[in-house]
Amino acid sequence: MTLVPPGLGLLFALLLLGALAAWVLHRGLKKQASTSADAEASMGSDVQAAAHRRIQQQHLIDLDHALAEGRLNTAQHADARDEVLRHVLADASLAQGASPVVTTPGRWLWIVAALVLLSGLSYLLLGAPQTWWPMPLSQRVQITATTPAQLAEQTRVWQQTTQQRPEDAEAWLTLARLHAAQNAHALAEQALARVLTLSPEPDLWIERAQMKALSAGGVYAGAPWQWIQEVLRVQPMHLNALVLAGSAAWSEKRHAAAQGYWQRALSLVPSESEAAQGLQQALAQVAEMPQAAPSASATSASLAGDAQPVIRGEVRVSPEVQGQIAAGATLFVYAVAEEGSRRPVAIWRGTPTSWPVPFALSDSMGMGAPPVLSSLAQVRLVARIPKTGSAQKQAGDLQVELPGVKTGVQGVVLQITGR
Repeated sequence: MTLVPPGLGLLFALLLLGALAAWVLHRGLKKQASTSADAEASMGSDVQAAAHRRIQQQHLIDLDHALAEGRLNTAQHADARDEVLRHVLADASLAQGASPVVTTPGRWLWIVAALVLLSGLSYLLLGAPQTWWPMPLSQRVQITATTPAQLAEQTRVWQQTTQQRPEDAEAWLTLARLHAAQNAHALAEQALARVLTLSPEPDLWIERAQMKALSAGGVYAGAPWQWIQEVLRVQPMHLNALVLAGSAAWSEKRHAAAQGYWQRALSLVPSESEAAQGLQQALAQVAEMPQAAPSASATSASLAGDAQPVIRGEVRVSPEVQGQIAAGATLFVYAVAEEGSRRPVAIWRGTPTSWPVPFALSDSMGMGAPPVLSSLAQVRLVARIPKTGSAQKQAGDLQVELPGVKTGVQGVVLQITGR
């Protein structure tokens, strides 16, 4: 889907304003030209009126001479003089009514300037100057599918689109987020790698770091940490980078570092927002952790032990089920809290080539936010072989659930016997 840049709307409004101003100016100049023509005509009339006045004045002089020479008597002279004076007064009245009022172009120029100033002030007060630039790619793509069937269909469509338009960054990002919505994190990370070659936005680097870590069982060491730190080097107050850096530090039990990242992130969001509430809850959990600073040797030992398995076991399948498993099928084993959120606290992923399949779950395989596996007394274990390759539960999946598994147990067995 192609969006029209918001700046185009502003440009269209400015063009309309320019057309209005041109019309006003044209009308004013046209009226001025008409008035000037009237003035010229009036000047011609004034010349003619002056000639009439000279004739009438000469007529009055002739009448006085006729009276003096006896050619007119007093009554005749008075009547003739009154007639001439009436013509003089009539001509003067006509000349006064025809005098034009000339309008200068300055008045119209002031009107045009006022329109321009008013439109500029309105845009600054009521408009959004920041929308002159297009919205970043990371904010334009939204996934509308909600059901597994819709997600699968849209994934198929956008896979075809990326094949037809391999340089379309928006198509690749849509495909990446469809994969992410189906918990296909490795595929999402691969699609994001393609997006970043076309549009290297910081938010997309953070999104790729998260997908890369999730596809590795929640481990941020290596490339994910490097990408997060590179974004923070360029933009130290990048909100998404700070939030993910805090989650990564927490998954590694570096609680003080996680607290620092989350506090910086909290300063960037509105105090009453949902994001602020989530960060405050995370910081509250950090505050509940022991505050004593361990020695350097103890810290090294602790960090070395973070990745040690908390639960170890194997997944078995019955002979009937084994015949239903396609080659290259994915096996997910994850732990969820017995109460509360069903979000996995640790997840393991593999592609079995033989059975049984050993697995091990540890704190480093978490989703990047508390609680961690070792903080729970017991969990529910789930082993699933999805029909479509997605970790999200769907009809037709092969799976087994085992509740009440105590953390720290070794040798647990998960037996898949059917759907």
